[in-house]
Amino acid sequence: MTLQLLGEVGYGELTIDAVAAKAGSSKTTIYRRWPDKSALVCAALINASQRHPELPSGARTLREDLLSLVGLMAKLGATEDPGAFASLLVAAQRDPSLADVVRIAAVEPRRRDCRDVIQRAIGRGELRDPALATTLFELVMGQIMVRYVLAADGFNEQDQVAFVDHTVIPALKAQDTQAETEGISGGHH
Repeated sequence: MTLQLLGEVGYGELTIDAVAAKAGSSKTTIYRRWPDKSALVCAALINASQRHPELPSGARTLREDLLSLVGLMAKLGATEDPGAFASLLVAAQRDPSLADVVRIAAVEPRRRDCRDVIQRAIGRGELRDPALATTLFELVMGQIMVRYVLAADGFNEQDQVAFVDHTVIPALKAQDTQAETEGISGGHH
């Protein structure tokens, strides 16, 4: 309910009064559990993140893993309110506790998914460079932000496949090759 209201009005305009009215309770009841708006929103974010689906780990190829990852992040982008997320990112720049929760609840699980995808690909011999997890995170998160926050035009399955096949895989392979070449020519491997 807090996140729904956040999506409607944004973090800056969100008030405890409005949350209480929407919840059909009193401000006093809310203040008993949460000392301020930041704490209330943080609790709502943590609660929502616990309902996020996990990335399946049974993929047999990098491409399968990437399609699952992009599909999961597109699903989250489609079900979460992009306006709410954008207003949280702005508010997090001024509120360190909110920034921590956004990082822990929204960003770190997706970073972990990217690390897992890259580690599985390394284990299968498809890639070599663990640093590709950062590239993967930035590519996919950037695409999700553009599709759901900036353009708000969604990200259908056909577009996801094209993104994986024509952007993500070529970028990862090129960077992996570059890292290996630099490692060999630099004398450390």
